Amino acid sequence: MKSFLNIKILAAFLLFLFAVTGTSYAQESKERSRDAWFLLGYGYTVPSDSKVDGLMGPATLTIGGDLWRFIGLEVTLGSRWRLGDDIYSAPDGSDINMKNALWSFDIKPYLMLQPKLGIDLISIRPYFGIGPTFSVSGFTSTADIVGVSNKSDTSFDVGFSTKLGVRLQALKFLFVGVGAEYMYHNPKLSGVNQNLSGFSFGGEVGLIW
Repeated sequence: MKSFLNIKILAAFLLFLFAVTGTSYAQESKERSRDAWFLLGYGYTVPSDSKVDGLMGPATLTIGGDLWRFIGLEVTLGSRWRLGDDIYSAPDGSDINMKNALWSFDIKPYLMLQPKLGIDLISIRPYFGIGPTFSVSGFTSTADIVGVSNKSDTSFDVGFSTKLGVRLQALKFLFVGVGAEYMYHNPKLSGVNQNLSGFSFGGEVGLIW
């Protein structure tokens, strides 16, 4: 009897979910215009490589818009960086203090799936995006060794990114969201591969029209 009751509850829930989703898509097909949006975001990066632990950001700027129904396109400009002092041991046993700056500027065009659940005044928009990543990255190291020793290099690389999350449209024009992103980025700097891949978690706020 208890299992039969659970089945009835589950069936009722599925019928309710189907009705709500069907109503949302019916509203979408009748009322949804092709929206455009502008977002500023900031997140916390968890690098895949512990050698670049402390990589900050990304700080992002996103411009996007609908292509057809819930399919859209957006471009995100992002930056990540790591500034700090590292101490290394010299062959003679002394310590060498090095000031290091590691950075990356990323351009990420995304093909987006972003269905709309609600109406223009207030709606929830879960999203999923995937696309290539074009990155310019580099580093600079300055060491106090019998004077000053400088070393730097830059690299241009192509990787890929994917992200998912949820956005809320409120008061018709306000757009806020939270999400997670994975980016593959493996540049070669001074002949050495640097694994700058990792996950990012953050939020964004902006306008939709």
